[in-house]
Parts: sequence; C-alpha cells; structure tokens
Amino acid sequence: MGDDRTDVNETRDGHIRRFDSSVTYWNLRSFFAIFYTIYQHISEGMPHPLETQYGLTANELLDAINKRFRAKVTLEGAVAEVKAGKIIKSLEEKGLIIRSKEHDRDAYPDYTVWIEGRETGIRIECKNIRDADEAYKKDGKVIAYKVETQKTRASKGDPSSRCYSYKQFEILGVCLGKKTGNWADFLFISANKLIKHSEYRGKMATMQRVPLLDGDDFGHWHRDLAELLQTLKQKRRP
Repeated sequence: MGDDRTDVNETRDGHIRRFDSSVTYWNLRSFFAIFYTIYQHISEGMPHPLETQYGLTANELLDAINKRFRAKVTLEGAVAEVKAGKIIKSLEEKGLIIRSKEHDRDAYPDYTVWIEGRETGIRIECKNIRDADEAYKKDGKVIAYKVETQKTRASKGDPSSRCYSYKQFEILGVCLGKKTGNWADFLFISANKLIKHSEYRGKMATMQRVPLLDGDDFGHWHRDLAELLQTLKQKRRP
C-alpha cells in the first residue's frame, strides 16, 4: 500500500526532479505480472520459478487465477501494462523514443519515456477499459466506452486523494481488450485533455469517455502513441 510521500520524475539525462503527491491504493499487479511469462517456459520445456516455489504446474497456477475474480482483474491490469510496454519498445526500436523505463511502484505511473526535443521524461499511466457491460449508451446503443481515472482507495481524511492529479502523469493509455478482444488495441490521450473533477480542483473526473475504435470522431484521443508524443515535444513541465 502507498502513503503520502514525495515521488520523483527523471530528466532525459537521468537527473531527478521531485514532486509531492498524496496517493494511496491497493495494488497486486507486480505479483501477477510474472504469470504472463509462464507459457514461455512451458514452450521451452522449462519449469517456471513459480511452479517450483508453489509446487503447482503452470496450468494449475493459471487456473487458480482464472477462477478468482480479483486475481483475474489484477492479471488483466498486468497484461495491459505488458502490451503497452511492447508498443513503447517498438517505438524505441524505431528511434521515436530515446529510452524508456518501466516502473513497478505504488503511486507512480507505469512507464516513463524520453523523446528528442523534450528535457523531462513523459510519464504514461495504463488503464483497462471498464467491463463489457459498462459503457455510455444512447437509445440502447453503445456510443462510447468508459475508463475509470481514480485509485482504489483514498488517504484517510482526504477523499480527493483517490482522484488522479493532473501532475501525476502526462499520458493515459487505455487498453480496449475487454471490449474488442484484442489486448493490443489501445487509445492514448494527453492527461491535460481529460475531463476535470466537478468538486476537486486539479483532479480528474472519476470516469472518462473513450471513443469507439470504429467511430468517426476520436477527439483528443490517438490510436498512435508516436503521434501523441510528437505533440508533447516542445512542452516542458515546470
């Protein structure tokens, strides 16, 4: 669990820039992210370290996750992060990103990337779309998806701390796998384009509208992360 603390943001050359944030949420994704590699070990005929540690086969471990709602939700979060990481790595290989760093820390975005023309790193938070039965509808037809932009719990005595601050990350990446069946489907948006909270100044609204992939109007959303990064080239966080 996280608590009130000072977090960091690295500049492109590795220097540290600090900023304060009050964020608290329960997170198990780092544990279940390991399961993503189990099948690699199966295909190579090698036991995964978790099979040895828990005395269960890879299939038994995956079945245990699949039968437990909260564990599966956590795994889906890890899958979205890994898929986002693949997109980032692809852009890095093409030279569109100078370097990147993955973070496995409470109260901190999932990735930081550095691009030419910008001194500070760009922090990227990954989220999954809301479940299949949740969406914005009109006359019974789905017109937009939903993504939740708040943490699991708030700090004691401060309900606003559950909401994300606009200072916590620069880009939100939303995985649409729950809707499309393809967990490589993403949409990206600059954090400053997200809807503001109606009560808490400097905080994001709890729910955000996400356009349909087959729609005509994407608004401020981008299917191409590289395209969005280009718009942030000359923008530096104070």
